[in-house]
Amino acid sequence: MRLLLYTVTIFILIIGCASSSQKSDTVDSYENLVTIQKPGDEPYQQSKVYIDSVKKLSNHDEPALLISGTFPDACTKLQHVSHRTVDDSLHLDIQAWRNPDMMCSQVLTPFSYIYNDIAEEEISTQTKVIVNGSSYHL
Repeated sequence: MRLLLYTVTIFILIIGCASSSQKSDTVDSYENLVTIQKPGDEPYQQSKVYIDSVKKLSNHDEPALLISGTFPDACTKLQHVSHRTVDDSLHLDIQAWRNPDMMCSQVLTPFSYIYNDIAEEEISTQTKVIVNGSSYHL
């Protein structure tokens, strides 16, 4: 009886681990997703973006990059993301902005952004990406 109990327990653990490792990357599975928000008529200034990680993923069967990081405050918004390939390296340029007239507590605010304006050929051959001058491994 004891052997049966151990066998069932191990089987349940193996099934649980296997199913959690096969979880698919979907847009809905990431927290703190942001979109590009260009400044309108309000005053704005450039703001810092701190990047924690860059990861390859598939977004609706299309190649994409998940960029995760923090903004210096809750008033900062993502303004622009673009890429280019230079000497076999993928370079991302990320810009953010904030309204200098708004009062905002200086607390790091996490964000995630899915960058999908990239071709399969560009992303499949890269193991390293440079974001605003800092290097990250894919």
